[in-house]
Amino acid sequence: MRLLIITGMSGSGKSSAMNVMEDIGYYCIDNLPPELIPKFVNVCRNSEKGIDKIAVAVDIRLGNMFTEIIKAWQTLKNFEDLEVKILFLEAVDEVLIKRYKETRRKHPLDEKFSGNLHEAIEFERNRLIPLRAVADYYIDSSELAVNQLKDEVKKLFLEKISDSLTIKIM
Repeated sequence: MRLLIITGMSGSGKSSAMNVMEDIGYYCIDNLPPELIPKFVNVCRNSEKGIDKIAVAVDIRLGNMFTEIIKAWQTLKNFEDLEVKILFLEAVDEVLIKRYKETRRKHPLDEKFSGNLHEAIEFERNRLIPLRAVADYYIDSSELAVNQLKDEVKKLFLEKISDSLTIKIM
C-alpha cells in the first residue's frame, strides 16, 4: 500500500497536485486531521474495494492539529507493507501574494493576522520547516503554470504503463 502526504505553502498548488493524484488512481482526502491518517490507512487496508494508493493533503488549515503531522508520519513509517512519502510544494512569497490577489481568495491565516498576508505567509513557512526537512519530493511552483505543475506531479507518480512510443504535440 502507498500513502502520499501532500503538504506545503497555501497557494503553492496542493489542490492541483491532489487532482493529479486522483486522476492517476489514488484515493484522495483533503485536510484530514493527522491523528486520523493512521486510522484511515487501516480502514483502507480492510476495505473490500482494495484501496492501495492514498493521497492525503495536510496543511495549516488544521490549526493546532497541524503540529501532529510529524508524529503521525513517524507512526506511519512503522506500518508494515506501507510506503509513506511526502510531497512538499512551495513558492516564493511574491508569487504566493500575487496568486492570492488574482484569485481573491483569503489565506487560511488571514483572520489570525488581520489580513496581513506577508505575516501569514511568514508564519506558515516557519511552521512547515519540520515537514519540508523530511519531504521525499519537493516542487517549487513559483515559475510553473498549473499545467506545468500537474506535469511535474505526473512525472513523479505516474507509473510507467509501457515502453511504447509517446508523441507530444505542442
